[in-house]
Amino acid sequence: MNENNFDSSDEEALEKEQTPFELSWLSLEPVNYAHILGISALPGCKFKNVWRNLFQNVEEIKRHEIQDVFIFCTLSELSFYRVPTLIQEYHKQDFVIHHYPFLDGDVPEIDTCHKIMEDLKTCMDHSRKTLIHCYGGLGRSCLIAACLLLWLDDGMIPDEAIQLVRASRGPGAIQTIKVLN
Repeated sequence: MNENNFDSSDEEALEKEQTPFELSWLSLEPVNYAHILGISALPGCKFKNVWRNLFQNVEEIKRHEIQDVFIFCTLSELSFYRVPTLIQEYHKQDFVIHHYPFLDGDVPEIDTCHKIMEDLKTCMDHSRKTLIHCYGGLGRSCLIAACLLLWLDDGMIPDEAIQLVRASRGPGAIQTIKVLN
């Protein structure tokens, strides 16, 4: 480990071709909220063909003036994907962290989902620029984004929420049968 507690492979990543860090914006205007919600994959992830630099990704998040970050990865996943100090790095950069881990391909417990929705709504109500992410930015994060749309508008149907999320994040969003049910 180098002196700032990051895996030295972060330095190696500067020499390798980087995987782009894509941050998508979901408009909440369809549910009468004049806000956007950021959705992304895991910053700094190094796994298989994905090779991102945590420092660069966090700087990009800062450039977007994000204030709150919701993380749906478990601590074990953060270690596995070689970003074990991600939460500490976010704290150093003064992001407000909301860590609600649940397993990939799964759904959060109803009480946890309710708390996530309340926290996201509080962020929106206070005009706080917010980012949500999991490992790939397509499963858990997009599920939560769709749930937020449904939470904010009782008249919206699930298929409509899923289509809005897919329009923002791509057709690969929310693919797991368990999640769709």
